[in-house]
Amino acid sequence: MLEQMRLEFAKNGQNVQFLAINKTDAVDYQSKLTDRASFAILQDLPSVEVWYTQLGGNKDDFYMFAADGRLVDYLPVIGPRNTNLSTPDGYALVKGVVSQALEASPTASP
Repeated sequence: MLEQMRLEFAKNGQNVQFLAINKTDAVDYQSKLTDRASFAILQDLPSVEVWYTQLGGNKDDFYMFAADGRLVDYLPVIGPRNTNLSTPDGYALVKGVVSQALEASPTASP
């Protein structure tokens, strides 16, 4: 769904960059992600543990940054806002926050 969203922004001339971090124990599923997405997918390593130590360890959390590196919004998967991209409400919410990140840096992309 993120790839679909990226293409929607591209149609409007907006360059949006997504980055996914794959859990250390999800290496076997990495090709399922890379086969269907054109954005970067980083593989976390047990020696680094970005997933747990830096990001809190929740699958499908969203961190939206402006092009200058400012955090625009954090959307935890477990929280009051629906971030499920498979639902119309969740998709609209995430897309709206991406739009906010674009507006926060009008000369560059998040």
